Amino acid sequence: MSARRRRADVDQPRVRTPFALRPALRLGRRLAFAKVGRAALIVALIGIPTAGFAAVSVVVQSTQPTTAEQLRYDLGHAAAQMRAMGPDLPGMRQDPVQWQYSEPAKDSPAEQAAGDVQVGNVLDHVPSGAVSIPVGSASIVLSGPKGPIGLMAVEGAVWSKVLAGHWQVLEGTAPTDRDELMVTPATLTRLGASIGDTVDLTDPVTKRFTITGTMRDLGYDPDEQGVFLPWGTTLSPTTGEDERGVSDVTVYLASDAPTWSEIRQLNAHGIVVQSRPVVLDPPDERFPAAQRGNQLGWYLGAMALLGVFAMFEVALLAGAAFLVGTRADTRSYAIVTSVGGDRRFVRTIVAGSGLVLGVTGAVLGVALGTGIGVLAFRLIDNGNVSTWPGLHVPGFLLLAIGAAGVLAGLVAALVAARAATRINVLAALRGSLRPAPVNPRAERRRRIWAPVLIVVGALMTLACGVGVLLLNDRPVQHDDFAWVVGAGVAIGPCLVQVGVAMCSPWLLALVARLSTRLGLSARLAARDARRNPVRTVPVLASVMSVVFVASVAITWSASSHAQFVRDYEYRTAVGVATASVSVTDDQGNATGYDAALTARAAKVVAGVLTHDRVRVLGAVSEQAGEAPSTVTLPHDWRKRECPSNDTTSCSMYLQSQDDATPHIWTGTLDDYALLTGHRPSATVRDALASGKAVSLWPEYAHDGAVQIDTFHDQTWKSMTTTSGDRPDATTTIPAVLDVQSPRIQVGVFMTRETAERYRVPAVDGMLVTTQPTELTPTQWDELSSAWQSQGGLDRDRWGGPTFMYETGPVDAQGVVKALVLALAAAVTIGATAVAIGLARSDGRRDDEVLDSVGAAPVLRRRVSAWQAAILTTVGAVIGTLLGLLPIRALTLRFTAGPIGASHMPFVADWPFLALLAVGLPVLVTVGTWLTAGRSRRVAVRRAL
Repeated sequence: MSARRRRADVDQPRVRTPFALRPALRLGRRLAFAKVGRAALIVALIGIPTAGFAAVSVVVQSTQPTTAEQLRYDLGHAAAQMRAMGPDLPGMRQDPVQWQYSEPAKDSPAEQAAGDVQVGNVLDHVPSGAVSIPVGSASIVLSGPKGPIGLMAVEGAVWSKVLAGHWQVLEGTAPTDRDELMVTPATLTRLGASIGDTVDLTDPVTKRFTITGTMRDLGYDPDEQGVFLPWGTTLSPTTGEDERGVSDVTVYLASDAPTWSEIRQLNAHGIVVQSRPVVLDPPDERFPAAQRGNQLGWYLGAMALLGVFAMFEVALLAGAAFLVGTRADTRSYAIVTSVGGDRRFVRTIVAGSGLVLGVTGAVLGVALGTGIGVLAFRLIDNGNVSTWPGLHVPGFLLLAIGAAGVLAGLVAALVAARAATRINVLAALRGSLRPAPVNPRAERRRRIWAPVLIVVGALMTLACGVGVLLLNDRPVQHDDFAWVVGAGVAIGPCLVQVGVAMCSPWLLALVARLSTRLGLSARLAARDARRNPVRTVPVLASVMSVVFVASVAITWSASSHAQFVRDYEYRTAVGVATASVSVTDDQGNATGYDAALTARAAKVVAGVLTHDRVRVLGAVSEQAGEAPSTVTLPHDWRKRECPSNDTTSCSMYLQSQDDATPHIWTGTLDDYALLTGHRPSATVRDALASGKAVSLWPEYAHDGAVQIDTFHDQTWKSMTTTSGDRPDATTTIPAVLDVQSPRIQVGVFMTRETAERYRVPAVDGMLVTTQPTELTPTQWDELSSAWQSQGGLDRDRWGGPTFMYETGPVDAQGVVKALVLALAAAVTIGATAVAIGLARSDGRRDDEVLDSVGAAPVLRRRVSAWQAAILTTVGAVIGTLLGLLPIRALTLRFTAGPIGASHMPFVADWPFLALLAVGLPVLVTVGTWLTAGRSRRVAVRRAL
């Protein structure tokens, strides 16, 4: 060839061969489904969590009402509703969408108005000529065949078709006369009546009504009780006020919808309005505070966090499956390389397999999850539109969940794609499957970075945890830096886990060394785990991460409960129910006790609570009101500044003044035994019999006596409990000390005779009884109905029986802990099943060799069981220990903290943590042993 020809060839531009993307993806699709079992495993790994997230998204989204659904319940078919929310003074303004959110303008008359300013009458501001439906509520007593019941009644023509969507008529017809009413089905059953029967309204007015049908408020559960009366039955038809002069009326406008300018004019009179056109097309005058509090944002954030964690788990396990599949398909990739396929082509084949399997798993998962979500909604929906406004299938969110599944499959395949390009082509064509040689450079990087990540992650967690505590001690809580230190507490343990995962080959090597003394099957399982890190390390990391999350949740729960127990203050002994019969004025403020009112209340309550007799105990009122009054308290000889609340010397009870928990009680010796929960000692019995008092708190006893301080002319603004206040009068009563363990909220106890002798102003005001359990909803309903029907003129002087049942610091986290353990077990079992399945697939030739040399079939089961035990035990133990780190960081205090702060202690729930670290691996190992194949597998004999 001449020099000119050669020079011409060199000068010609090189044309790059186009990349064969379609053939690569076609090969990837075929290889993806070449092994049906492996493809089904990867599709299941991607599809199951995708289905779970899709189902949860459908159910949760169905709890969020759309604007149309919210208006359908709020207004029915009406155009607007209006009600009084403030004084009839200019300056108030409302949010156009969150219509009940209002605030006064700065320095306006509405802001400067006193608390006792009269609220405007909404009926006076109804637009002229507008068709309106006023609706109010009233407390009534209705008597039927089964006796009287007390309940709240809705008063107004709520059965009108204009309000259909908020209220719904179920059976019968709407009332047409003023002596007709409607009830809910539950009330009809409670009364023992039928449609067409007559019932008597006995309070607050006396009138006979005919039941024309049943209806319900769609915003309540179908079994709720309720009565629907014509407007003006008990309320004033012109003001909407009840017999106490209180008005709480909402006016619905059938067709007249006020504009935004008209709404602003009504705001100047203290009236807020929900107008359908304004809500659908709101002006640009929204309040920022009214737009906060949207729970959907928190839900999306939590879903995103859980989704990232779930996709991380999927990528780990699916990546291991892809790596094992790549090893099994080494010969195929070698053939592709030998015929001219470059590394990019091979990588695209493997990545295409991940893409195809990811799309398959995501599509199936989203479809299955959507169906499950729809079915769950249909089963859970009870007709309460406030909780379940309607079925919502969030298309965009489901699309995002499906995309996350596809991404997880693609990411899982990328590591295998990189490994597929590093095969020895000649060795693979010959059929050699020797383990890949160790990369010295990668090993050196691992030895450097693994310890660094562990140390840096641990120090970051501890330092940021201390930072969180320091920020919490500051009086200002809104600090952007809190997000930084909070993120550090979350990121630090993740770095530690990454470092531990990098150390996993060394841990497995150590286990392999220790397993030499545990028999042949343990030795084979440990060596297999050590020699095949591509499928064992991801499983170990997966188990470690999920157990870490479970350990964090359990430790947080135990520490929170310990804080709750530390700060818990017993009212009385466990099993005792107490109620304060405190007289209330027209504004609902407590004004003291009344013996006659207490006697009547005890009689009514005794007719309902028949398990034990209802005792009446005396107490000294400590509640000061608006008018000057006298307050009597036991003298606290050890008043101090409390750095934090506890149940002894710095108890909140010592610093409180509340008629519900008085400090001075009077009664009999049996009453004292009931309150304390045990038989009084001889010293206490002698003291009460001889006219002495009993101090249950050492702070109230001094030199064998208690001092009773009296303060005159006190109001609710007075500070009667400060150490600098000097009482107007004191009384000293001989007393003995009887400190309870745990302490109860009874300060000083004496008999009625002792109180009279020393002129202690004790009045019967406490009802005490015992109960086997907390009061049931039926008992609460019966108590309320009994007081409404039998309270008479005293009904408005006392709000009704409100018993406080002492249960003690019950741990309510048992269900949460059980759920956490169940989820951790499910993920661990799934990860172990993947590991065992991959080991059996990858170690098929090893099984053939063992079978050929005469190994018993039970050896394979033992090897599988030991593989499960090794991977789950190492991962669970490390994950459990790492889970203690963030909680320890958040409780690492070196000082007592500021006054009034109550910080969480560090408490590890060792039984539950032992179940995580030891019980879970044992469960998985036993399950693997039981499910491993028992039949003798015929070895594949190959002719040489």
